[in-house]
Amino acid sequence: MNMKKNYFFTILAAMLLAVTGLHAQSNPASTPAHLEGIWQLCHYVSENQDVPGMLKPSNTFKVLSDDGRIVNFTIIPGSDAIITGYGTYRQISDHTYKESIEKNIHLPMLDNKDNILEFEMGEGGVMYLKYFISKDLNGNELNTWFHETWKRVGMPDKFPGDIIR
Repeated sequence: MNMKKNYFFTILAAMLLAVTGLHAQSNPASTPAHLEGIWQLCHYVSENQDVPGMLKPSNTFKVLSDDGRIVNFTIIPGSDAIITGYGTYRQISDHTYKESIEKNIHLPMLDNKDNILEFEMGEGGVMYLKYFISKDLNGNELNTWFHETWKRVGMPDKFPGDIIR
């Protein structure tokens, strides 16, 4: 593995361990909703166009660390993981937080900008996000709300036996 990949995975592992440890020490039922943690982007999938369907996980993750850093990354099946965006974040109310994006390859129009996200916590560790983007990368008017569903990644009591590593 080259040095760049080794550095990436070392940093990623350290962030995951730190956030997982923080999450394991907290009790979500007795504290206000907290954003710190590892979140997995999910999509509703259905065979019927009139039914929202079941929530299915994707290969994209958001790490919100306890020191205010944010990293989004995607795992490419059968290949490497890539960082798709990073910056800082700060919760500004019970239902909003601000991401200060340094770099985002998925939504480059957010580079070096602040983005306000509204969130609602749902059952089973699900967080519903929405954010507004006024213009695309070329300056064209979008004026669109984007909705995302994220599920908190938890740590089971023991290592699952059916995982292939």
